[in-house]
Amino acid sequence: MSAIGKMAAPIAMLLLLSGCWDRVELNDLSLITAIAFDKPQQKNSVEVTAQIIIPKVKGGGDGGSGGGGGGGQAKQTITRTASGVDIADAISKLQMVIPRKIFWGQCKVFIFGEEIAREGIQEHMDFLLRHPQPRERGFVFVSKGRGADVLDLFPPIERSSSEVIRELAQMKIGLSVTLEQLSIRLKEESGAQALPLVHILPKAKSSKPFETIAYLSGTAVFKDGKMIGELSSRETRGILWIRNEIKEYTVTYEDDPIKGKVSVHPLHAKVKLIPRIENGAWKMEIKVRTAGDLVQNSTPLNPMNSQVLKKMEIGMQKDIQARIQEALKPLQRELNADILGFASAYHRKYPKSWAKAKDEWETRFPEIEVTVDVEARINRPGLVNAPGGMPQVTGKEK
Repeated sequence: MSAIGKMAAPIAMLLLLSGCWDRVELNDLSLITAIAFDKPQQKNSVEVTAQIIIPKVKGGGDGGSGGGGGGGQAKQTITRTASGVDIADAISKLQMVIPRKIFWGQCKVFIFGEEIAREGIQEHMDFLLRHPQPRERGFVFVSKGRGADVLDLFPPIERSSSEVIRELAQMKIGLSVTLEQLSIRLKEESGAQALPLVHILPKAKSSKPFETIAYLSGTAVFKDGKMIGELSSRETRGILWIRNEIKEYTVTYEDDPIKGKVSVHPLHAKVKLIPRIENGAWKMEIKVRTAGDLVQNSTPLNPMNSQVLKKMEIGMQKDIQARIQEALKPLQRELNADILGFASAYHRKYPKSWAKAKDEWETRFPEIEVTVDVEARINRPGLVNAPGGMPQVTGKEK
């Protein structure tokens, strides 16, 4: 009986195993790489456009053309569009025009059209966060115009337009927000959020139709889930400094009173928000510590001179301070939107004071006195004293 019992136990376990009964072959899936949400002509509805990878047959020719095209290369993605009363309804209708089962596991880009962003994105975010397939590491954008137009582009280098903006977001050359980060910021104390703006680069004269790319420039500012305005590319740089998200960036400034420009590529930056409440006045100090390499010097100054190098560092500090102040002005005076994390900083340091003042944040945020303290160093000025053919200027001569 003991031997029979030993054999029966593993047999029973095998019978309980599910195996591969619910597997779906890759040939039966439509892999979505990006999705865009726009406002159609019908009221109380949403238009969903999906970018789908075109399956290729190994050993075949060019696989046919999916629209667009250029240079003899076949388009590697197609787009399909459907409208519904909400995203779930639109997706179900989208499945009716796609002969394979829709799979979201590879979707890394989510684009909200400008019109639908101004109406509000919270309802649509509920679907994206509740559905089990969309990746929370996917990037979220707002398009200047219709989001579907971005997905219809045929980039000459990458295989899809969504791959272009995903690569740009990963490079951190501008604002970068994932689905997970946006879901957290929608619940923050300030009630304000920011998303990168996507623009379409005008195509070259020699390019085929739709043969261009999308690029990131500027910031869409949200309040309570609705887009209320936007910031320029320069103002966005200031936002990145304040939020300690500056990565690949070169600071270029004019060294007065000597005519010419100096370019420094920061290697790293550390930013702290230091909130203070003094005699009932709410203040915020933005402390920036950064260092970089001198990558170009178009002035006659000799950076190997310690006095000259110190003046270059002061010029760099003033330029960063100006960029931060330039970004603060529209946020405090025009948009009244705290996308900088000020509310969270006060909440952490002064929880009791914040509990009393959080309902008045709308009126308190614009009145916060902000000071910017920047310390910048140039670690490696290079081996070249001054540009060839230009007379050198020492620190004393200046």
